[in-house]
Amino acid sequence: MYYLDLVEVKRLMRDLIPRARNLIDERLRGWNWFDSPIRPYSYELLLPVWDIACSICPTRRDAWIRHKVLKKSIPTTVHQAKGFVVHKIISSMFLKAKKLIYLGYEELRDELIKNAEESLKHEISEISKTIQLNEKDVDDLEDFCKKIAKWQATRIESKILEVKAKYPFINEESLVQLSFPIATEVIVDGSLLGLSRYLRADAAWMLGGMIFDIKLGRKEDWHRIQVAGYALAFESVFERPIDVGCTVYISKFGRNLKIERDFYIIDDNLRSVFLEKRDELQMMLIKDEEPNVADKCPKYCMFRDFCFK
Repeated sequence: MYYLDLVEVKRLMRDLIPRARNLIDERLRGWNWFDSPIRPYSYELLLPVWDIACSICPTRRDAWIRHKVLKKSIPTTVHQAKGFVVHKIISSMFLKAKKLIYLGYEELRDELIKNAEESLKHEISEISKTIQLNEKDVDDLEDFCKKIAKWQATRIESKILEVKAKYPFINEESLVQLSFPIATEVIVDGSLLGLSRYLRADAAWMLGGMIFDIKLGRKEDWHRIQVAGYALAFESVFERPIDVGCTVYISKFGRNLKIERDFYIIDDNLRSVFLEKRDELQMMLIKDEEPNVADKCPKYCMFRDFCFK
C-alpha cells in the first residue's frame, strides 16, 4: 500500500514537496500549538481526529450522540467493520515481515499470507461479537482481505529481494530499514491541540514529511481534512514539517484489486478547515448544545435509530 512507483516518486520530489515549502503559512504549523489559531478552544475535551474531520451529519448531531448520549465507543456498521479488518491485516503483515527478517527467513511471501489468513479469522471472530455479519458479508470480507494479503505479501517480498540483491552482505537491521521506508500504526499524543492522547495514523514516511491513510470506497472531501489533523498533531510533538498527505484507496475491480493513491499538499486551507471544525465541535460539546435533527439525514448514518426514536 505504501511502496511508491517511479511516477509517484517523481511527482513528489519534483512537484509537491518543493511547492509545499512556499505554500504553508508558518502560523498554521502544529508546533505553534500555544498560539492562535492552532491553540484549541479547550484542553478539557480531547477529541479523535476522525470525529472532527468526518461530517456525516450536516448538523454534527452524530458527534453529540456519540459523546453525550452513548458516552462509549460508537456503533459499528458492516462497512466500518470491513475497514477495521483491512487496517489490521495490512499493519500486521508489515510487523510480521520485520520479525521474519530478524529470525533469518529467506522467503517471506507464503509465511505472510498464512499469518494474514490467521489474523483474518481472529478479527472476524472478534467483530462478530459486537456486530451481526451474515454469510455473504463474511465471504466478501474474506475474499477481499485474501486478495490484499497476496498482493501485499508479493510487494513486501519483492522489495526485500531488491534490497538484498543490491546489498548482498547486508545485515538484518539495515535490511529492515531499507525494505520498509514507512512506519505503520504510528501513535502520537495530540493533546497539545485538544486532540486524543492516542492518535494512530496508518503510516508515516520514515524520511519525514508525509502521512498515509487507508480508505475503502469512494473519495470524500473529509479524507484530506483527517490527514491534515494527523499532520498538525505530528508537528506539535516532533516539531518537524509534515507537508504531504497520501490517501490510499483500496477497492475491488472485477476479480482484481484496485489501488489508487491520492497525493496532496497539506496546505493552509486543509489546516484551517480542520482547526475550525475542531473548535466548533469542542464548543458545541462543552456547552452541551444539542444540535437539531438534520433536514436531510444520510441513509447510511449509524445514528438514525437514535435520532428518530
